[in-house]
Amino acid sequence: MSAETSPASMNWYQINTDHFKLLYPLGFEREAQRVANTLEHIREPEAASLGVKPKKISIVLHSQSAVSNGFVTLAPRRSEFFAMPPQNYNFIGNNEWLTLLSSHEYRHIVQFQKSLTGFNKAIHLLFGQLAQAGMAFVAVPQWFWEGDAVAVETAFTNSGRGRIPEFDLLLRTNFLENRNFNYHKQYLRSYKHNVPDHYVLGYHMVSHLRNKTGNPNVWADITQRAWKVPFIPFAFSNAIKKETGMHVNDLYKDMAKEIKQDWEAQLEDLSFTKFSTINKRTSSAYTDYSYPQPISNGGAVVLKSGIGDFSQLVTVTKEGKEHKAFVPGPVNDAGMLSAAGNKVVWNEYRLDPRWQTRSYSIIKGFDITAKKTKVIARHARYGAAALSPDGKKVATVVTDDNYNNNLVVIDYESGQVVRKVENPDNHFISMPRWSNDGKQIVFLQLIGNQKKVAVVNEQFGDLTTLFEAGDENVGHPILHNNFLIYNSPASGIDNIYAMDISAQRHYQVTSSKYGAYNPSVSADGSTIWYNEQTRNGLDIVTIPFDPSTWKAKEMIQEVPSLFAEMLSEQEGQPALMESVPNTAYPTKRYHRGSGMINPHSWGVYTTSSFNTLDLGITSKDVLSTTVIDMGYRFDVTEQTGLWRANVSYQGMYPVLDFQMTYGQRSGNEDYVQGGTLKTINFDWEETQIESGLRIPLNLTHSKYSTRLSIGNSIGITKVNNFKNDLDGGGRFIDDSGDRFLFRTYADNGQLIFNHFSFDVFNLMKRSRRDIVSKWGQTLELDYYSTPYPAGDFTGAQFSAFASTYFPGLMKHHSLWFYGSYQHALINNRLVGSRPDNYLFRNLAPSPRGHSISRFQDYYMVAANYTFPIIYPDIALGPVLNIQRVRGNAFADYGYGQSTLFGFDRTYSSVGGELKVDFNFMRLLQQFNLGVRYAYPIETQSPTIELIIGNIGF
Repeated sequence: MSAETSPASMNWYQINTDHFKLLYPLGFEREAQRVANTLEHIREPEAASLGVKPKKISIVLHSQSAVSNGFVTLAPRRSEFFAMPPQNYNFIGNNEWLTLLSSHEYRHIVQFQKSLTGFNKAIHLLFGQLAQAGMAFVAVPQWFWEGDAVAVETAFTNSGRGRIPEFDLLLRTNFLENRNFNYHKQYLRSYKHNVPDHYVLGYHMVSHLRNKTGNPNVWADITQRAWKVPFIPFAFSNAIKKETGMHVNDLYKDMAKEIKQDWEAQLEDLSFTKFSTINKRTSSAYTDYSYPQPISNGGAVVLKSGIGDFSQLVTVTKEGKEHKAFVPGPVNDAGMLSAAGNKVVWNEYRLDPRWQTRSYSIIKGFDITAKKTKVIARHARYGAAALSPDGKKVATVVTDDNYNNNLVVIDYESGQVVRKVENPDNHFISMPRWSNDGKQIVFLQLIGNQKKVAVVNEQFGDLTTLFEAGDENVGHPILHNNFLIYNSPASGIDNIYAMDISAQRHYQVTSSKYGAYNPSVSADGSTIWYNEQTRNGLDIVTIPFDPSTWKAKEMIQEVPSLFAEMLSEQEGQPALMESVPNTAYPTKRYHRGSGMINPHSWGVYTTSSFNTLDLGITSKDVLSTTVIDMGYRFDVTEQTGLWRANVSYQGMYPVLDFQMTYGQRSGNEDYVQGGTLKTINFDWEETQIESGLRIPLNLTHSKYSTRLSIGNSIGITKVNNFKNDLDGGGRFIDDSGDRFLFRTYADNGQLIFNHFSFDVFNLMKRSRRDIVSKWGQTLELDYYSTPYPAGDFTGAQFSAFASTYFPGLMKHHSLWFYGSYQHALINNRLVGSRPDNYLFRNLAPSPRGHSISRFQDYYMVAANYTFPIIYPDIALGPVLNIQRVRGNAFADYGYGQSTLFGFDRTYSSVGGELKVDFNFMRLLQQFNLGVRYAYPIETQSPTIELIIGNIGF
């Protein structure tokens, strides 16, 4: 059991309104009050179109995370906001971050409340929140959840994602390139083509039907029907059919046809900019060459990423020759990159090793010529990074734990802040960039919901407004001599614009079919570099810097967003966010212990293997520090039952785990006596208590994801009334003169053991098409022992498992190995009249196709070659959607020996696996199923197994 937790030293406070309970860290009260007022203000208007009024809910505000995100979940029911405003103007628009989060996440709260109806409400009463969430997601697809929330954020804010052309860029490109994918591929996605996520699909599906019917409540009626009977397959599609006469597949086709026609009409009478494409594509795999920055060799450095490539910095010469420069760690995408000379800077996430809700956004630099990487600034939350023309300073925006943001200048070499621009009103600042002469810094500033472009004198801090953009979502400003170059969606298509600062005139620089982004100007001022969206991704293109070819901006006809105004009109309160009150709610300290017991799920449930049946209750507090799971478990295999309790306290640096079980147990074992295979059954009463500490750490700081966990626990297993069905005795039997000792069972008495564990993995990040990491290592160590004298049994077992990964012969192929070693203490020592040796559970893998005996020493190694075969994108009706077929060839070798018995044995096998990655019943979750052919060399008796995930049957 693990959860995302905050530092143990953090002091929490609370605001209780009529409908929300906000928890926030010390120092964050100003923003907590604002969020409380916003949520109370939007509570009824944003819920109206789904026809419910949510009950009171907890909102947890995290002020120390560098991640710009938020979510609503059940088990337990809560919402969490991560208060790091994003720099990318195409994500946040002209919205204040916490206001946007409040609007979007509150709609999810409304959706969960709406799902409490009919059979789903009965499920909640019988089983709690986990079952409610599961059935709610099964009944209604993820595209509705997110698309509806984006539609509402678009309706109630002046700059929601539905108003931002870049949001639907990929969908628009695919449709206009006649990539008219079917509904299943559009929703469930693909390894073959780049398909927009369910946010984009959902927004257009939700908005299209609201527009088609003119009914803002149409989805309330549809979801009501679906959530009433979530157990009926395709209830959602049937509900749409009931409401519109179309199933979901037909609704998608109708939506796609209509918006494609609208987008085609938008292109009529447009003439497009002629440009020179720099990069040379060698495949049709969707790939972006983002944020081109000219460098001293006449080429550019870009951030390359795509369906087959993880994010990496590459240089591209003006002739189009590509060279990999550096693979960064987890990139905090600010919507920009910055380079000067041969240096480039960017932002990366750095995670607190222990506390998941505390993270940083650092600034890194790379010298392309010297191939040297440098951490410029750390231990803060920096957004965006702009390198001065001389490469000596970095302009950036820093956000502190109290949500104050400031423009600062940092020395490239020392990392020291050398200048800070005061921001007394705490207006949001984003996307800073140096002027080409290095004397000024241009940036975006958001005041309320109105944007402007401003410059500050680097020496004296004098701030000047260049351009009052207002509602226009301008971005990526560049200051070159007397011109301000920027991005704007003014025409309905993202393009590059310029402002003649002296004349105060604006011009359209590019006319793009799909979108032009991320302008930069060469050092000599002769060329504009930018990104042009194409069929297969963002290209690097150039045009001459020639103002005589530019078109006056006032001649541009603005094309409104497809659905935004319709949504605002249907909701009827377009200015809702402009009238948020400023009530001062009372605050008080929140003590973690006060909410430690928080039951959220209960009832009967089973595990994924269906071998146990549980009746119990589960609890977790809203800060995720204490997880409790207790109840009664019936083991289907053993036909026995026991009481159980598990507690995990994760509020301290080491996690404290406690487990206890009490009940009846049984087991059976096969043995050979006189050439005959026999079975013996054991029954006993068992009490087990185990408690320990573990420290889970996330050490990721590069292109490798690195995690480590170390722990130690002490356990006591007390056994009473242990007997077998042969002679009523214990685990040591005498069958017609043949003696057998079943060491994996503890006889009457108590086993006191110690368990030490150490796990670490270090795996390179993967692209979507990668099956496993190209490079990586893992190591797992377990040591069980009985060092405590009060026990009645002795045993020891050391197990080690390691794996390593290498690139294969072709892209997305992998050669990987794993191996294990296990040493177990096995002896025939007697204590009194009975043996005291205990054999711990086997942790060593077997060569595929073999069943192995237990040995004192066992070694195993396996070689695998994994590769994709085909990306079929085949939908077999609504039941099955096959995305990928992949293969794995293997060769295994194992060797075991027991000196006590003078016995050793070799096991080896070769074979192959064929696996299919697919979606079932239109669920977004991807499943994996396959078959394995294993040929054991010693027995020459091949086996064929069904594989579910990585488990063979």
